[in-house]
Amino acid sequence: MRSDTIKLLLWSTALVGQLAWPAMAATRDAETAPSSGLEEIVVTATRREERLQDVPVSVIAFSQEKLDAQGLKNIDDLSRLSPGLNFQRNGMSSAGNYNDEGSDINIRGVDSTAGTSTTGIYIDDSPIQTRHIGFGSINAFPALFDLDRIEVLRGPQGTLFGAGAEGGVVRFIAPEPDLKKPTGYARADVATTDGGSPSYEGGAAFGAPIIEDVLAFRASVSFRRDGGWVDRVGYTLSPNNTVALPTPVYDGNTTKTNANYSETTTARLSVKWKVSDTLEITPSIYYQRLQINDTSAYWIALSNPADNVYRNGNAGTNPSSDPFTLSAIKIKWDLGFASFFSNTSFYDRNQKATSDYTQYLRATWNSFGELANVYPSKGDNGYATFQDDQRNFYQEFRLASSDTNARIVWNAGLFYSHLSENVPEDIIDPTLNAQVNAFTGGAPAVPVCTTLLPCPTGVIYSGPIDRVVDKQIAAFGEVAFRLTDTFKATAGLRVSKLDYTGSVSETGGFLGTTIITQSSATEKPVTPKAVLSWQPDRDDLVYVSASKGFRPGGPNVGVGNICGTSLDALGLTQVPGQFSSDSLWSYEIGSKNTFLDHRLQINASLFYIDWRNIQQNVYLPSCGEQFTANLGKAKSEGGDVEVLYKPIEALTFDLTAAYTDARLTKSSCAGSLTYDAASASCTAPGTTASPIATKGDALLGAPWSFTASAEYHFPEWAGRTPYARLDFQHSTAQKSLLPGQDNNNGLFDTTIPGLPVLNNLQVRAGMRFNGVDLSAYADNLTNAHPQLFESRDIAPYSNGPGSNPRTGPTTDTLYFGRGVRPRTIGVTATYRY
Repeated sequence: MRSDTIKLLLWSTALVGQLAWPAMAATRDAETAPSSGLEEIVVTATRREERLQDVPVSVIAFSQEKLDAQGLKNIDDLSRLSPGLNFQRNGMSSAGNYNDEGSDINIRGVDSTAGTSTTGIYIDDSPIQTRHIGFGSINAFPALFDLDRIEVLRGPQGTLFGAGAEGGVVRFIAPEPDLKKPTGYARADVATTDGGSPSYEGGAAFGAPIIEDVLAFRASVSFRRDGGWVDRVGYTLSPNNTVALPTPVYDGNTTKTNANYSETTTARLSVKWKVSDTLEITPSIYYQRLQINDTSAYWIALSNPADNVYRNGNAGTNPSSDPFTLSAIKIKWDLGFASFFSNTSFYDRNQKATSDYTQYLRATWNSFGELANVYPSKGDNGYATFQDDQRNFYQEFRLASSDTNARIVWNAGLFYSHLSENVPEDIIDPTLNAQVNAFTGGAPAVPVCTTLLPCPTGVIYSGPIDRVVDKQIAAFGEVAFRLTDTFKATAGLRVSKLDYTGSVSETGGFLGTTIITQSSATEKPVTPKAVLSWQPDRDDLVYVSASKGFRPGGPNVGVGNICGTSLDALGLTQVPGQFSSDSLWSYEIGSKNTFLDHRLQINASLFYIDWRNIQQNVYLPSCGEQFTANLGKAKSEGGDVEVLYKPIEALTFDLTAAYTDARLTKSSCAGSLTYDAASASCTAPGTTASPIATKGDALLGAPWSFTASAEYHFPEWAGRTPYARLDFQHSTAQKSLLPGQDNNNGLFDTTIPGLPVLNNLQVRAGMRFNGVDLSAYADNLTNAHPQLFESRDIAPYSNGPGSNPRTGPTTDTLYFGRGVRPRTIGVTATYRY
């Protein structure tokens, strides 16, 4: 289908609510009192409680009941049923460190694995997203247990949520203690995965008044084990280990079956103290620990996903432990004319991981002709230790006008944060240097270790400091002015002062030098927002908006001398010491309409995003390292629509669709080089090099994503209500080339495919009675096995600046794949009161 046709269809869909409104409204006015229709949802997307249908923002909301009905347990599940929210496990990528927790998240195509996150991740009112400093920087996500709701806000939210919300926000909002009555929630789950090990979960939450109307608490604990399905195995090389590029073959020995299991433990305590009729204080503490035993990535040559055979031949495991604590104190004070809110929070995280580097190190030195092949010999054991230590403090004060029906409604506040993140790394390989020195297949060996850069106890790289300290102070405000009874204009502004300081200390034979640097910068972004909305009645809303998003710049970590070939291809002698901030403008038109006595709801929006000076990860294929560069301009355009329909009391349909076309609109060069369109290359006096990215290259994301669900309640039987539901997800393949797949660029790998077609079918059936829900389910019922991610350590690299064709020697044929959990069948019991 041609792009223009797609856009026309999107415009038609987005405007159908407005076009249908007059005729439907006449029918609505003639109706008597409304019958039981679709449930109204309350959200806090504008930092005050409002009906979802009154908010001029594209929002997806999930209550805990909806999460349970759809069987969502983690961020992977949530993204699957949230069109427009793209999520990928990319620990095997050039931006990752083999850690299975590594991920890439974006909304509406605003995608970057470099710099600070483009998507804000919030627990209540506290952001927890990371800055991508190095390979060990990994986002943490809370488990989906005992939540009041989750809100996915599409589009930049820089005015009310700050610099971490350039593309949108995902908010995980916990239930508060109830001062009047006891409340509780419990969930148990047991499941088995085809070709894998069992999974199970148990958790409970309970809250009650200690002193009615004065003091109450809510506490929860949970434990979940997700069984593995990828085996770690032994292999032989075919035809033999003297061939330059052999193929691994499973030798029948399995070191560990279903090695990629994980365990998640959570605990939360919240206390609400109503000091007076006007003042409430709510301290809380949330603890989570995610323990991953090994990676879910598999070696493609050893596996057969069609038969649920997933194997990796790694010499070592890739374990990770990620504990964090979020402590917060919230204050709400009713001043009469306004409500005062304060949120003080501290995020303390101590993530640790060990990554198997055995094959990566040998692939790297093999690319220089220093080793026979990429595959390790028996007894080899190269690994890297990583940490992601975060100590983040946040303070926000906010005033919000009390009368939401007044002609002028306003919101204003101050925000302060002090973020410290350090990602230390060591690389250890006791045998690599001896193997390089012993190999006689080429020119005289260049040893890993030297007198100047020795390798005590096999430590070939030591990087104890890779730290960035971010400080931010901001003032923000938003005013909504009711021009008439139906028209409203909203203006918002956030003025910030951002300071960052980056420190790096690294050395060792792997690097080939010693780097000790410190850099800093100050930025003063202004992020405005403007909205015009028309709401002729309670059931219809039409709006247009323009808003700005922003991300601060940051420091680059130096790369080793082994990356010289890739840097040459870009016309660089070393990576830039810093990268600049980027920003975008998003323009949106949307509508929210309810028809047929509140049984039909259509929410739709269209958007256009102009993103400038974008920060992106640049992969250096000759060494497998990376740095961050500003790659010019990009645009993202598309739309989304959600249709909720309840034709009869017992049946509900939910259909959603999102389209995103995000791509670069300008070719980019490294350093001070200038792009020459005639030669499709980057030039400077005496220098010709290849671009980093070319105009038209796409950003990561499925063009189309759809979800469809239906739930039917059968007639009540003995006080019990049987039900059945179906959830289906479909995403189209990404066929446009990413910068790393385009052979016009200096650093590329045309063998790596884009995102595949994705289909996922879930079914669930059970019965509900007296707060209990007992159900049986099947996830991935058709046992689909799409390969969502593919990578290798060392790709063919450029033969030199401006060379054509730009393909160097192939020295690494070890490909890694990452898929989805095979068919999983289980039973769930929940209870709430």
